[in-house]
Amino acid sequence: MSEVRLDVYLLGEPQPGIDRSTLVRNLATTFKKEVPVIEKMLRKSRSLLKSNIDAATAAKYKAAILKAGGQCELVNHGEQLFPTDALSPVAARPTLTIAPVEPTQLTSAPDESASGNTDYSSPYSTPETNSESTEHFCYKCGRSITSGLTQCPYCRAPQIQFNSKSKVTAGFLAFFLGGFGAHRFYLGQWWGIFYVIFWATLIPSIVALVESFVFWFSSNERWNQKYGQVPAATPGLKAAIAVAVFFAFIFVVGILASISLPAYMDYTARAKVQASLPLINETRQKVTEVIKQKDFFPSENILAGLPEVISSDNISSIALSEGAKMVVTFNIPSLNDGRNTIVWTPAKRGGDIVWDCKSGTMPDKYRMPECRGGEVDVASSEQGTAAVAPANKRFYSDDKKISLSVPSAWQENRRLNPAAILGVSNSVDEVYVMVLREPKTNFSSSISLGDYTGFIYTGLETTVPGLASIASTQDLSVNGLPAKQQYLSATMGGNDIVYAVTTVEGAENFYAIYSSTAHSRFEKNKAILLKVSESFAEHN
Repeated sequence: MSEVRLDVYLLGEPQPGIDRSTLVRNLATTFKKEVPVIEKMLRKSRSLLKSNIDAATAAKYKAAILKAGGQCELVNHGEQLFPTDALSPVAARPTLTIAPVEPTQLTSAPDESASGNTDYSSPYSTPETNSESTEHFCYKCGRSITSGLTQCPYCRAPQIQFNSKSKVTAGFLAFFLGGFGAHRFYLGQWWGIFYVIFWATLIPSIVALVESFVFWFSSNERWNQKYGQVPAATPGLKAAIAVAVFFAFIFVVGILASISLPAYMDYTARAKVQASLPLINETRQKVTEVIKQKDFFPSENILAGLPEVISSDNISSIALSEGAKMVVTFNIPSLNDGRNTIVWTPAKRGGDIVWDCKSGTMPDKYRMPECRGGEVDVASSEQGTAAVAPANKRFYSDDKKISLSVPSAWQENRRLNPAAILGVSNSVDEVYVMVLREPKTNFSSSISLGDYTGFIYTGLETTVPGLASIASTQDLSVNGLPAKQQYLSATMGGNDIVYAVTTVEGAENFYAIYSSTAHSRFEKNKAILLKVSESFAEHN
């Protein structure tokens, strides 16, 4: 009867209670092979370890594998043959050098002593399979070395360092910084970089939140089996962590900047508005005094005795408009998009002048508390500050003692009358305005404004043919000065003309303001003629 020949197969799973890393180290030491070779074999469910050997030798291999903490299977030679899977092909490598023993020594049942230790009586000197053992082996030469060495003292081969990871720490990292993959980097997993890349989608944050609870509620046995010995960070992993930290830093800085920068700009804008109050209050007080003293609301700075240009570091301009509204345009870069005006509007209340500052284009969050609660002038905001700025210009007499405010399209015209001290016109619209002055000292006795108005009318009757009164004389106030106004019609050079004659009494002079236009254009030009006439101002 021929001798039985056997094949030895290494199974991919370790014995119960033996972790995989310990099995790899033991097998590498037993068979004098490098760790990657053993790991490659264990990835398969069964790998051919030795082929076509006798039963005694097969039994020795089996005992060595069991001693190392693994499992094996003996199969009759020829039933399955995978030479490429062999760890040590027969022709290429010598068989293991072992002491000759009887087969019965290897195949007999283990001797269980009173101490509870199991002895297979194997000639192989394999390391213990206790996962708590502090003994370590070199991955290249297989010799026992001290734990924690970075290099084998015998063959100088670099050693892989292992660390034990805490599930509590990993859980907290996943819970608070999981969106950036911090827990994965902590566990030595380079692919945590994908958490960083897709952080903006919030999917990594959701996944990490679930993972934090999985970590916390995992049993200690299961956790130690997976993360009890994690390889120390390699240069590649450290680079991945550095990249992840960099991206996390950029994201965090971006988020903080997106929150803090607008808040800081808003704070700065409010501070500048608040710092402008002294100049605003000073200007407002001057306008208040003019309104009380002259009983009229100046529509321009000059009429209130203010400089034409009022500005500061935080204010571009303060300009009066119709009804003495004080339009303050702020010089604040973050608001230079049409949202930079607050309008103070005066009103009489009893004997006092009260101001309301809830209009304008500036949003409430930048205003002083007393100026909030109004509706923002959206139209003015869209058009910019030009929407609230006056579109007029003012012309002065040669001695700068009187002036008129006219639309920007008008021009000065000194040819209307040689006796006029100021003349303006718009020849396109056929509108003309001139001012004559008569000192009170030219009259022998004291006369009233009514007397002076009568003199003007009588003089016109003698010089202007076909002069007729259109409406009765009206009393009014022109920038705080008493005045009278009447409408007259006449025919000159075959053209029908309408006059609006306004007489004004100043401190030392009487003034006659002649506004005229063609009769056919009177209704169209009436409003602008009256506005120009009533813009008359006397300057001391």
